[in-house]
Amino acid sequence: MGTTARTTTKRRRPRADFTPEQREAYKARKQADKSAAIRARESAAALLSQRTELIDAFRVYASRVMDHRTLGNALGMMAQRPDATRVNSAFFWAREGRTVLPDANPICVLARRKGNRIVEEENPDTGEVEETVQGKWSGWTGERVFDVLDTVPAKKPCRHCGTAPGERCPGSCAVYVPVAGPLPTREEVADLLNEILREDGGFDLGLYESMADEAADMDDEGDE
Repeated sequence: MGTTARTTTKRRRPRADFTPEQREAYKARKQADKSAAIRARESAAALLSQRTELIDAFRVYASRVMDHRTLGNALGMMAQRPDATRVNSAFFWAREGRTVLPDANPICVLARRKGNRIVEEENPDTGEVEETVQGKWSGWTGERVFDVLDTVPAKKPCRHCGTAPGERCPGSCAVYVPVAGPLPTREEVADLLNEILREDGGFDLGLYESMADEAADMDDEGDE
């Protein structure tokens, strides 16, 4: 009995067929997104240093939106979308059966960037020959993510509430329920603020804690 030859299909990277002009436009957009992410975290750091009473609120916010991202990205996301509850890339939402609304404003974050060596490898699970990026991490690039409020069911009804594709789910839909992760400590937030604000004198967590203690003492006196 002869063996059946295994056929493979090649799945190309989305940018494989870009023209030189499209590549330049894509590069410029990524740089703009990176700059926007940096400006957002600097703006949020300045705000928290001036209004230290918001630090604990930020910690709760970060526990909702960080997921696998950094605390610095959570800080930048707060400046761009303070009402966000669940944040992910368009690719992630597609895997969840949802699509990003065309008029949605992206939230810019920083993502690690790999080297640009392209290697073709066969996926043993699918039989497809896929192009993957290999090489050492080489700095940071901009990435666009979106809050769940900017998504709708894609090709099938919402698996939570049954809303039709392309329609907004009602506010009671379980897809909007925040998924809280670990709560960052005040020390972690202070270290982040100190790093971002280093050129402006840094951030003193001790000053913030002394102010918090004074406020607590005043509350205790008022209860007497």
